[in-house]
Amino acid sequence: MITVAPVHVWLPGCTEPVLAGEFTHDASGPVGRFRYARSYLDAKHPPLAPDLPLRSRPIAITGGKAIFPLFLDAGPDAWGRHLLARRLERDVSEIEALTLCPTDGVGNIALGDLTPERLRVLTSEEFLEILGELEAGGMASTPVEEQVLDATQNGTSLGGTKPKLTLSRDGVQYLAKFPEPADSKWLPHIECAMLKLARACEVDACKQPEVWHLSAGKSALLVPRFDRVTTATGITKIGYVSAHAILRLDLVQQGSDETLHYGTVGYTPSGLRKSYVSFASDMAKWCGGREAHWVQRKELWRRIVFNALIRNIDDHSKNHGLLCDSMADHKWRLSPAFDLVPAAAVAQQPALSMAYRYIPPSRRRGEQGQPRLVARIDTDDLLAAATEHYGYAPAEAEDYLRQTAGVVANGWRKFMLDEGVSAQEAARFEKTFRFAEELAAGQLPLDKPS
Repeated sequence: MITVAPVHVWLPGCTEPVLAGEFTHDASGPVGRFRYARSYLDAKHPPLAPDLPLRSRPIAITGGKAIFPLFLDAGPDAWGRHLLARRLERDVSEIEALTLCPTDGVGNIALGDLTPERLRVLTSEEFLEILGELEAGGMASTPVEEQVLDATQNGTSLGGTKPKLTLSRDGVQYLAKFPEPADSKWLPHIECAMLKLARACEVDACKQPEVWHLSAGKSALLVPRFDRVTTATGITKIGYVSAHAILRLDLVQQGSDETLHYGTVGYTPSGLRKSYVSFASDMAKWCGGREAHWVQRKELWRRIVFNALIRNIDDHSKNHGLLCDSMADHKWRLSPAFDLVPAAAVAQQPALSMAYRYIPPSRRRGEQGQPRLVARIDTDDLLAAATEHYGYAPAEAEDYLRQTAGVVANGWRKFMLDEGVSAQEAARFEKTFRFAEELAAGQLPLDKPS
């Protein structure tokens, strides 16, 4: 099946999109081809991304979903795909999701025809009005009303999906995140606390998060969208690409034999591909030069440390990404950190969801050992990784780890209580933060890597 879709982009400072070109997707290949519009080239607009240089001939991409990384992130997440499939009463392909979903996806790209329905963004007042009518016994009869119903009451959501909506309040666009049925009602409060705690630890996390209190004891996390900017004439959008897309993880298929192999020796090719180490390396061509790249590597390690200290095990490749500072100069940087949630139940050997250290095969007496990937949370490995992969001097890495452990250990409970978390709920996380507390108290060794 061949799908041809226009590609629109919101250029820096512009509140209205322009036609950038046309994307042709052949599912039988699969192969995708993007061609810039002549009007876009003649206007001397900037390239959309480093892997989409300005040229008149088509640019091809093959393998996996055969969709350019920047385009992949323009579509809906699992929650949005669920809503779209339910509305259409059938499963939808990746390219269908990109061309039919609302244009509130992350970044500044939209594929397909831009209809008023796709462009619409609810205001917080409209949301509350619809919610009030539904709670008074009204029926959801429109797609927008069904969105509100699903997000707040989870009546038809699927396990594992996170209900969320983009809302506008006082001219600013926010992402509203709602707990799903299996989540604690305190999830918005806890995530809000961790975002603020991250900023106290010198991590560039989302700014100005807040707990949005709704009726009947319900709440949501409200965060200003970092890929939206309010101007005097409206909203403009900023480019974004996820680590998942940059790493082309749509090409990676990990089989059960490889999972077993990783469990026994700690290394697989796909494990390396979807690691922090590969992300740190592959984002080089997006960062606008060597110096800027190493600044971003150091920020990435700070996030690794923070995730380890709060035991966030949801730090997968779609929860990291790059935000565009300058399309013309190919300058991208790590987006503000998001989805920072501690695990209440701590595994015996806790680990991050992506490996942060790669140990190459050793060669001793003519014998070659196995390479290893490290995802487990360990102070020695964190410090060694800092110098091997992320541009830190040993003393600098040790100082940051020790200081950050102190901030987390001394602040996690206060940050939670300040957001309204009950003392009983906060007590459930005491084991979670024991690692940070022991590290801050000097009860764990902090040896400089050799």
